[in-house]
Amino acid sequence: MRMKKHPLFSIILMTGVAVGLVLPVAGSEIQPMDTLKDRIDKGLALLNDAPCRTPACRIRQERHLWQLLQASFDFFTMSRLVLASRWYDFTAEQQKTFVREFAEFLRRSYLPELLEKYNGEQVEYVRQEQVSSTKARVDVVVLWRERRIPITAKMIRREGTWKIYDVSSLGISAMQNYRAQFRWLLQQETPARVIEILKSRQGRAFAG
Repeated sequence: MRMKKHPLFSIILMTGVAVGLVLPVAGSEIQPMDTLKDRIDKGLALLNDAPCRTPACRIRQERHLWQLLQASFDFFTMSRLVLASRWYDFTAEQQKTFVREFAEFLRRSYLPELLEKYNGEQVEYVRQEQVSSTKARVDVVVLWRERRIPITAKMIRREGTWKIYDVSSLGISAMQNYRAQFRWLLQQETPARVIEILKSRQGRAFAG
């Protein structure tokens, strides 16, 4: 079995907005749009800036964009989802390490592709459903390579900040996809070994 990148993340990140911009709802509560719009604008500015012509410029651009994406995604909740019940097989320290290394796996897998292939993709905002005081679902359409791709972003609010913890399209969830892969891997390997695999393969597809 090979750990595979999920195409939804490529599409989401290529929009340059991490599907974080949503329609506000009535009331004075902090909305996802309120907390992410500034980050989105900065991300678009980075992506639409003049192409980097030196390695140093490319590294700096990638670092700034990754900082914005870290503020937009809840990697802790994402890690809990992909490990599911196996989360409790990890020690507290291993859990912290897994969250960090899974985030790094996603960064290495998708960020270079985002910087290379982003081409002014746009997003249409369809509707927002406030599931609870701390969770929301946002339906958008991504205009990507002359195609209209419907995507749902699941968002969670922690400490007053909205972040994305899953994306899905046509009923296919990115986190469920990774959960199936990690479930298979954990049938073959220990939690410590799984972490080592994430560290050593540097975001490339790997065999169990």
